[in-house]
Amino acid sequence: MATLDSIAEGQVPSDAAAAKRFMSKLMNTSVRAHIDDGRIISGQLWCFDQLKNLILLSGYETRADAEGQSEHRALGPLILVPGKYIRKLEATKNSTEAAIAAANESEFA
Repeated sequence: MATLDSIAEGQVPSDAAAAKRFMSKLMNTSVRAHIDDGRIISGQLWCFDQLKNLILLSGYETRADAEGQSEHRALGPLILVPGKYIRKLEATKNSTEAAIAAANESEFA
């Protein structure tokens, strides 16, 4: 999975219209949200708001213990991940590349 934070500066224009195109292209794709307490919440990105709260469909959490063993738990059909706890958001490389291409397209193309 490609990290949205790792996208090279300059690839995604900083204007609002480009940012909207970028995020709209990530909708309905699989993402992973790393949160403060070390858990990873995974699911299909359905929507988000201005506070960076995410709504994920068919989500589950992954928690790693001290021995490196991963524990998975289904969370339900609809999950709210509070934006204030999200440290990193990941998406697949293909989804990220498509979102970058969409963001760089002209609004009138």
